[in-house]
Amino acid sequence: MKPDFCVDLTPRRKLEFCSNEENKEKEVVFLEENGGERLINKWHSTISEEKILKVGMEFDSEEEAYNFYNEYAKAIGFGIRRQNIHKDANGRIIDRTFCCACQGHRIKDKRDASVKSHRPETRTGCIAMMKINGRYTGKYKVINFIADHNGHDLVSPSKTHFLRSHRCITDVQSTTS
Repeated sequence: MKPDFCVDLTPRRKLEFCSNEENKEKEVVFLEENGGERLINKWHSTISEEKILKVGMEFDSEEEAYNFYNEYAKAIGFGIRRQNIHKDANGRIIDRTFCCACQGHRIKDKRDASVKSHRPETRTGCIAMMKINGRYTGKYKVINFIADHNGHDLVSPSKTHFLRSHRCITDVQSTTS
């Protein structure tokens, strides 16, 4: 029988914040398998603290959680997509997972032999994700958050608007074209 969960032993990054008022610089701590830690002062030092995602944050709707994670992703430099959803018998969302757009790997296609020019590979197995749960209350609470991006580079802030989740057409733009 196959278990419903998978144990992943890859290194993770844990967010640490200084409580000292004069040192407002945030640090990302890299947790390795051997227990050693090395500080990476990288992504979260560039954005304000209210835009940083934390486990335990609450949102009124699934759409609000998506928009917050999308804004966070834009500030860091990656795109997101909706991954998993679980609904109850009434169709109400129980939990939802949002992941990095580079999560997973493309499945093997039997038609690959007849294709002349293949599309570039965009899926790199990235593990960055956010999971929300709204089972017991009317609000959606962040229950899992992984900030680690492995296998791909992040995009500079000047180019994040090219990523699929950050592209948007305003009402003014749609009426003028």
